[in-house]
Amino acid sequence: MKSPWIGTVVVCAGILLAAGIFFYPEGTQAPSHDAGRVEVGLGESATALGVTLTPREVREDSRCPSDVQCIQAGRVLLRVSLMQGNETSDHDFLVGEPFHLGTELITLLEVQPAKVAAVTIPNEDYRFIFKVEKLDIVYTNASADNIRVALPSPGAVTGRTFVVVGEARGTWYFEASFPIKVIGANGETLTTAIAQAGSEWMTRDFVPFTAPVTIPESYSGPATLVLMKDNPSGEPIHDASFSFPITIEY
Repeated sequence: MKSPWIGTVVVCAGILLAAGIFFYPEGTQAPSHDAGRVEVGLGESATALGVTLTPREVREDSRCPSDVQCIQAGRVLLRVSLMQGNETSDHDFLVGEPFHLGTELITLLEVQPAKVAAVTIPNEDYRFIFKVEKLDIVYTNASADNIRVALPSPGAVTGRTFVVVGEARGTWYFEASFPIKVIGANGETLTTAIAQAGSEWMTRDFVPFTAPVTIPESYSGPATLVLMKDNPSGEPIHDASFSFPITIEY
């Protein structure tokens, strides 16, 4: 009997999978930066690792003024346009919270200047420091046309218990399932799990799957999530996999 919460997760993940492929064209170019760290102001554009960032609006700046003692630190909520190739999308950023875009991880590191009591920061004075990182997403004898993952996203921070949600071609399964493993920073296998098809798997179309994963309580830190095509023949020529980094934190 399937748990109803897993069904809810599958529906939500399906929305994520569909929504993630729709973008609108920006039609503009921006100066490039060689490093993955860039500084940019409102309305300005900067490019790192093929991603162009254009801060559009400070939607909230509730930071505690530097000359005042506050109970809470507050936050900055920044609306940013991201362009990668010919695809553009808008997203809200908070300091220190990474956003996954394709094979890149984008983090707003710092907002300048610091806030001062009774002083309004003009829009033209804001400076934003971003970091863009390339994620180690690896397809082995496979591609995004074989398997896609909605949760967790590459580079995500997870708890020790989470659910892998996505969709794979029916040919990725055998008897409605395929194996998953999580590898620790030292190459050790932390745990294994089984992804179960959510519908008829004997097809060449995409079939949704879920896989509950539990990491040992003793482990925290970087890890690699590996989704393997089920290969009942055991012949290496038929092996295929999709892997990407995550961080086990809580």
